[in-house]
Amino acid sequence: MAQCARQGVTVTQLRTQVLDIVLNMSGVIKAYQVLAYMQQHSNSTVAPPTAYRALDFWAEQGVLHKIPAVNGYILCRHVQHECDSHCQDNTVHHSDFVLVCNQCGAVDEQSLSSEWAALRQRAADNGFMLNDEHIVLTGICTHCQRKVT
Repeated sequence: MAQCARQGVTVTQLRTQVLDIVLNMSGVIKAYQVLAYMQQHSNSTVAPPTAYRALDFWAEQGVLHKIPAVNGYILCRHVQHECDSHCQDNTVHHSDFVLVCNQCGAVDEQSLSSEWAALRQRAADNGFMLNDEHIVLTGICTHCQRKVT
């Protein structure tokens, strides 16, 4: 929220509601899950674009990462530990790879800042500009592996 204030963007009641919902979710956050929750807890009809726009807003603010490979969003791990208190450089935590469990949907975001800098430079040297700096790797998390054995 502090970052939004610094950037002069408006945090509406609806955006706050969506943020509250996603902060209580784990793993991959799907827009239809957020929409379903909103519809269950509202006295009026909530249109699907409402949830999508709010989720995209939070992705633009760096609170969520939009991950097309899993058709959803994940909460930035820096938000989970109140990044505003010590992370002032937004570029540092937006160059990551994401591990997604195929079975339970658990998400683990890992930083590759120096590796991404080298990759961006290599791409630039070849006249190519990267625009999506997330690599998504899917597999089975340790917890689910233990359940299988």
